Amino acid sequence: MYFPGLEGVVVKETKICYIDLENSKIYYRGYDLEELARLSTFEEVTYLLWLGRLPGRRELEEFKARLAAHRLPPPHIATLAKSAPPSAEPIDVLRTAVSAMAWGEDLSDKSPEAELQRGLKITAAMPYVVAAFDRARRGQEPVHPAEAGSHAEYFLWALRGERPSPREARAMDVMLIIYAEHSMNNSAFTAVTVASTLADMYAAVTAAVASLKGPLHGGANVDAAKMIEEIGDVKKVEGWVDEQLAKGRRIPGFGHRLYKKGPDPRLRVLRELAKGLAAERGDFRWVEIAERLEDYVTAKLAAKGIYPNTDLYAAVIFRYLGLPVDVNLPTFAISRVAGWVAHVLEYRQANRLIRPTEKYVGPLGLRYTPIDARG
Repeated sequence: MYFPGLEGVVVKETKICYIDLENSKIYYRGYDLEELARLSTFEEVTYLLWLGRLPGRRELEEFKARLAAHRLPPPHIATLAKSAPPSAEPIDVLRTAVSAMAWGEDLSDKSPEAELQRGLKITAAMPYVVAAFDRARRGQEPVHPAEAGSHAEYFLWALRGERPSPREARAMDVMLIIYAEHSMNNSAFTAVTVASTLADMYAAVTAAVASLKGPLHGGANVDAAKMIEEIGDVKKVEGWVDEQLAKGRRIPGFGHRLYKKGPDPRLRVLRELAKGLAAERGDFRWVEIAERLEDYVTAKLAAKGIYPNTDLYAAVIFRYLGLPVDVNLPTFAISRVAGWVAHVLEYRQANRLIRPTEKYVGPLGLRYTPIDARG
């Protein structure tokens, strides 16, 4: 059997995430994602994804304290983030930093407890790495706001050098929840594939970050942000879209392997989140561009099974939050690491080396010709 892109191939049983395409719903460990986005926090959702249940109050406070204790990474990681060339892409700096976190650690213990602790250290340190690099390339010193009340607030504060508003911190928190997990996506599969060799958590997450970079996966987030900026005015949406389609180009923020019958269900949360940030600033330009794009492109391409995805409104939200465009992608990783770690831990419970086969279509029976006779 041949399945290009492994489409439809089941690689493991899971209790982590269920995508109900018929009813346009996503569930984390059985909980409706939209409800979690309204009522929960990234820390609580991460605990749920990793340990399979919602924490009690004391458990949550202990978990948050453990994350906070590891937000400032080891000195060699902090130095790496500050000394990377300013021309480097933030996602590449993050990938290298995650890999370097393995330096000097005894990795022989692959128990669930040891791997969970590594996952926690990676998750905790990611915001500092991204923020420290971005500030360093702008000639600013890193900021470590130890008094930040949440993972989301810490990241925005470390990035911008000033405490975000409660609405901004909550908006980032919701973004982290929405992006935390999405079933067996390419980067999750990459993490599981590497973990199946019994490589350590650092190796698995490093590979997942590398996978996320591609424009057909997380990199599409950056393309959507560039599109919003390039259009710049809601009156230019139709002309811009028509020009791109006439040239046979994709429209960033639209299309998904899974969502062929309707929009990505996460869009409902992100659209309202974008509107709330627009209202706080009194600046509706970017959300209006996204809404016009949603209506116009859907009218043109829905018949082909192409609908808006999360990147459309994520680009708007990140712009209102003041993120540089190329920081959008590592922000995705800061969230999705929660899902990667969960999948690695789950797969290891009944680990089997992932080793697919391939269909050979090349020649056979060729005879070797000495190099002097090849002309």
